[in-house]
This record gives sequence, structure tokens and C-alpha cells, in this order.
Amino acid sequence: LTATQIHDELTTAYGQGVISYCTATRRIQRFSNEQESLEDNPRSGRLITVITQQNIDAVKDLVNNDPHISIDYIAAILDISHGSVDAILKQHLGLRKITSKWVPHKLTQEQRQRRIDICIENLQKLESGTWRLCDIVTGDETWIYHRKIKSKEQTKAWLTKDESPPTQVRRQQFEKKQSLSFFFMTNGPLLVHELPSGTSINAIYYRDECLKMLVKNLHKKRPLSTTNGIKLHHDNA
Repeated sequence: LTATQIHDELTTAYGQGVISYCTATRRIQRFSNEQESLEDNPRSGRLITVITQQNIDAVKDLVNNDPHISIDYIAAILDISHGSVDAILKQHLGLRKITSKWVPHKLTQEQRQRRIDICIENLQKLESGTWRLCDIVTGDETWIYHRKIKSKEQTKAWLTKDESPPTQVRRQQFEKKQSLSFFFMTNGPLLVHELPSGTSINAIYYRDECLKMLVKNLHKKRPLSTTNGIKLHHDNA
């Protein structure tokens, strides 16, 4: 095998960045000369290491300036190895790289507290018997794509060494999708409303189309009490 083929196989087996091409060629040369030890040959002079306080501080400054910076970019800027940067980040700075957490809305502290207060107030009404859980109607909207795409975790597959990984066509910008409004109670769904193509939901549409149909379905489901005591809980409503 050539040095390139050996490096490619190591990268495929253990992942990108596990060993550089230059390091692989040096190891191949040592093995060719029947030097099986992975330790460097003894040499005079003081031991040189790139994990110095100066480099640790430099890596810290780069991360503080850009928390999304990659290990490869840091290594290129400071002219040190990928492994050294990784060691500085994890062992010396105690950092780990994680993805952002998606949140539905960006709220102020006052808005967060207001939501907490409302939830506590509603719980107290339910516990005291002022409200009944079966009288609460919850509504929301969502987009449903015509084509379902598996998550990254769901696409993982066990493959042999010679098999190619599976592929999946990514979501297109103008891929077909349908807007749905839905309402449900503790005993099941009340209404699933399909928004006509090219129509947007505003206050008038919500009142005339969604709520009227919802009330009609409530009459069918609760012929005696109908809308009496109903509490409508809707996202952003």
C-alpha cells in the first residue's frame, strides 16, 4: 500500500484528523526501517512542547472572540497541530463544543416571569376546582411537509468497510408543505383545519373559519354543555 492509501484507510476507520498525512508518512518510514517503537529517538537539548501558557492564552482569546471557531482554523492560525489544539481546549480550558438549543421564542425576563405567573394561577384554579381540565381546548399551528425527512440520527446505518454510506436529499427551499391548525381536549382532537394554499391566518380568518368550525364541533362533542366553561389555550393567543 502507498502512504496515501494507508492514510485514507486510517481516516476512514478512525475519523478525520486522527493522524495527519505527514505523521503517517513518518511512521511508515520508521516501520520500513524496522523501527517499531512509536517514541521519538533520543536527542540532546530541552524538550519542546507547543502546549505552552502562551498558546493556551492564544487559544482562549480566539475562542472568546468567536465561540464557533473550528479546531482546524485555530491550528492554522497558531501553526500548531490539531491534537494540540484539542488538548488545550478540553484539558486546559475545560471546554466542549455543543450545538445551539432551539427555543420557540426569545423572551425577556419579564415575559418569562409573566408566563410562570399565569401557569401557577391556572394550576391553582384547577386544583381548587374553579376550572376543569376537560374544559380546556388547546390550539396551535404547524407546517407539514409532503415529504418526510429522517433526522440525522435516524439515517445512521451499520455498514461493512466497503459499503458506501446512505444518502438523503435535503429539504428544498420551495418544497411542498401544508399549514394546519389543530385543536384538542383531554379526550381527543376537536378540529384539524387545513389552510388553503396562498392564504395566511389573520384575526378575521381565525374567527370566521377556525373558531366557527371549532364551536360547531364542540356542539357535536358536548351537546349539553357546548361552549359553557370552555377555556381556549392557544399559542401566542
